[in-house]
Amino acid sequence: MEIPKKFLHDRLVLLLITVMAILVVIGVSIVLLRFDVSRNPTTIVSYRPNVSGTQYISGKPIDIYSLAVFMVFTAGAAIVISSHIYAAKRQAALFLLSSTIFLLVLSTIVANSLISIQ
Repeated sequence: MEIPKKFLHDRLVLLLITVMAILVVIGVSIVLLRFDVSRNPTTIVSYRPNVSGTQYISGKPIDIYSLAVFMVFTAGAAIVISSHIYAAKRQAALFLLSSTIFLLVLSTIVANSLISIQ
């Protein structure tokens, strides 16, 4: 299936893709530049509040790096899927791109907070 010609000529689509690319660069650079494996070989990968108190769950450094892979994969998949949906339903493609932007913002916030508690 080909990318519709109108998809890359739509200004709103180009704006959303640009914002998405900026967020991916920011998120991946936060993960790659701020995360230092030498400080701690085990990393905190999640926070789960318990009835008795707080519980931090440790993991491997690959768990933090997988957030960067997740951001890149999510952005790429959203662009490909929305380009195929665009021909049938423009509003659904725009919703997919904008919801991916929201997901990238949330994953950047989570990555930053997990790195900052190291």
